[in-house]
Amino acid sequence: MRIAIDARLNAYRQGGISQYTRQLLTALPDTARDDEFVSLQHREHLRPLALAPNVVRRSVYTPPHHRFEQWTMPVELLLARPNVAHFPDFVAPLRRPCPAVVTIHDLAFMHYPEILDDAARAYYSQVRTNAPRAEGIIAVSEATRQDIAQFIDIPIEQIDVIYEAAAPLYKPIPLRPGEARVLNSTPVEAGSFLLFVSTLEPRKNLPTLLQALRICLDRRPDAGYRLVIVGRRGWRDEPIFAAVRDLKLADHVLFAGGVGQYDLRWLYNACRIYINPSLYEGFGLPLLEAMACG
Repeated sequence: MRIAIDARLNAYRQGGISQYTRQLLTALPDTARDDEFVSLQHREHLRPLALAPNVVRRSVYTPPHHRFEQWTMPVELLLARPNVAHFPDFVAPLRRPCPAVVTIHDLAFMHYPEILDDAARAYYSQVRTNAPRAEGIIAVSEATRQDIAQFIDIPIEQIDVIYEAAAPLYKPIPLRPGEARVLNSTPVEAGSFLLFVSTLEPRKNLPTLLQALRICLDRRPDAGYRLVIVGRRGWRDEPIFAAVRDLKLADHVLFAGGVGQYDLRWLYNACRIYINPSLYEGFGLPLLEAMACG
C-alpha cells in the first residue's frame, strides 16, 4: 500500500502537530515495512522528515492552511498517487482521488471560540463539515473522541482513539551539579527554574501563570522563582508580553523561543517543576514528554 502523510505544516511550525507528524513518519515505516510512505512536504522544506527505505519525500506547492488548498491539494494527491492519505492537521480535501484519514487533536476552539484569530477561525471552521466526510477519524484521547461525537455529531463507534506518545528521545538523563545551558543568550542552571513548553497562544493560559508567579515572588522574594517559556510565537499572544511588562517580571521570565529536541530534553530533566496551565487540552504531549523525563 502507498500511504501519503501530509507534512506541510512542518515547514512552518514546530508545535505539537508537527511533532506528531514527524513521529508518525519515523515510526510507521519500521512497523509496516511492506508499505510505502510518501511524506508530502512543502517545496521550501528541503530536508526529509524521515529516512527509511520505504519513505519517499515529495514536494508539494500548497502551503498549509492556504485558502485555496481545497482546490489545489486534490491535484497534489493525484500526482502523488497514494492508496490512502493521512491528514494530521484536522482537515482533508473534500474532493480527493483516494480515501482520507484525519487526526483531530482537540476541539478546544469549539469550547472557547474566542481563542482563535481570523485566519485560524477560517481554517478550523471547516472541521465540522469536513470530518464527517473522512473515511477514517483518529482522536488522540477518549476526551477528544467524546467531544467529536458531541460537537460534530459523528457516531462514536466511527472514531478511533490512538493515543499519542513521547518520542523515545525523552527519558531521564544524568545531570552534573551546577550544569547549565545557554538559551537565547542567557545561561540557565539545572534545578533553578520552572518550565512551560508550547506555542504561545490564548488556549495555553499563560497570563494566569504569570499572575501566579507574581504572587509567589511577592510572598517569597528570596525563593528565586524563575520561569523558562519554550515555544515560538503563535497568535493573539500580545497579552502574554503585556503581563510580563505590567507585572514587572522581566527579570524572572525567560522567553527561550523554539529550541532543539536535545535542549528540550535537558530542560525537562533540569527543571524544578513542569507547569501546564492550559484552559483545555485534547491530550497534552509536552506533559507526557516531561513525565517521560522523570
